[in-house]
Amino acid sequence: MTTIAGSCVCGQVEFRVEDQFVYAGYCHCSLCRKSSGATGTAIGGIFKANFSIVKGEEFVKKYKRSKETVSCFCGQCGSTLYGEKSTTSMVHVRYGALNSSPKLLPQAHMHVASKADWYEITDALPQFSEFPPRACSH
Repeated sequence: MTTIAGSCVCGQVEFRVEDQFVYAGYCHCSLCRKSSGATGTAIGGIFKANFSIVKGEEFVKKYKRSKETVSCFCGQCGSTLYGEKSTTSMVHVRYGALNSSPKLLPQAHMHVASKADWYEITDALPQFSEFPPRACSH
């Protein structure tokens, strides 16, 4: 089984995931835009059992940003690392926090109904107003 390491900018928090992402995509919701300071973020959904913090758990800060999501970030440097999905058994790992590429690349754009009006999606990936139907079942 291939594992992928991930970390924050300052290196205080390190995590590992088994390269078994169930789905991946670009999220354009207003919360991802605001927390990333960009047009959104690339995330991969993985079962909680395939994710672990290996260093610096005491630096992980959590913010309940919605009824479904707890954002987890480094309290030292502010890097957003992953989101705990409280209504499912999934973790949404920020692909930008991974140290190498996963096998599953982003498959779609999600929450395009709330994307920034100044941003134009120019690739051919499918676009969904909210979550793609398959992602909701996990």
